[in-house]
Amino acid sequence: MNIAVLIKQVPVSNDVSVDPKTHALVRASSEGMINPADLNAIEEAMVLKEQTEGKVVVFTMGPPDAEKALRDAMALGCDESCLITDRQVAGGDTIATAKVLAEAIKMYGQFDIILSGALSADGATGQVGAMVAERLGLPHVSEIQSIKYDENLAGKIEVVKKMHEDKIRVGCTLPAVVSVNFGSNTPRLATLRTKRAAKSKPLVTYTNAELALPADQVGIAGSPTEVIDSFEPENGRKAQMLTGSGAELAQMLKNLIDEEKGKV
Repeated sequence: MNIAVLIKQVPVSNDVSVDPKTHALVRASSEGMINPADLNAIEEAMVLKEQTEGKVVVFTMGPPDAEKALRDAMALGCDESCLITDRQVAGGDTIATAKVLAEAIKMYGQFDIILSGALSADGATGQVGAMVAERLGLPHVSEIQSIKYDENLAGKIEVVKKMHEDKIRVGCTLPAVVSVNFGSNTPRLATLRTKRAAKSKPLVTYTNAELALPADQVGIAGSPTEVIDSFEPENGRKAQMLTGSGAELAQMLKNLIDEEKGKV
């Protein structure tokens, strides 16, 4: 089974800068890591690889230093990787991003299943996986907890979705796109040996010159959504420590509540 995994490099902390004109995150300005939910998608891919003796190729779109995230993914067991990096495709919304990723997947080769994290830690839209599926004309199952593959299922997988306290089993024909929930499994850890091996694993780089997508369909120019402003919210909350007996604390709380109500 040939497996593709879509990952995103997200900022390690909230200490990031924003472009004053485009209001997009300047990703090159902060240290990046693999989006946490994407680690769960990688783990599902590794389980499928072990069951089918397949190959796992990891894809990401980002600045040149996103290569680190790809090397980290290959240290977890992914066999190959593909980086799409080009100023022309930068700053795109989820629709423009999905176009680029879908085109890169088609150019790279045929895949039986494409996995992604359900949500990213920075944008949390949950849209890219479904949009890639739409661009590729494939079925899509979102926010799954686990994947069951059985050769006797004849080109199908069975996934489990969690809805409140219930679990729903969904059958899906391959090829397909599946997004994996954060925390649905326990991602394996890289070792010194696998980190060293990752340095020599294949990494292909695509620019829009190879993808040949029209300039007005990618990046900011190809994004139908537009961020018109961005700001850091002010934190008006404050903490106040109270001590005393139960009755005294109750009276102090009442006084504070009455005080806050009087400000409205």
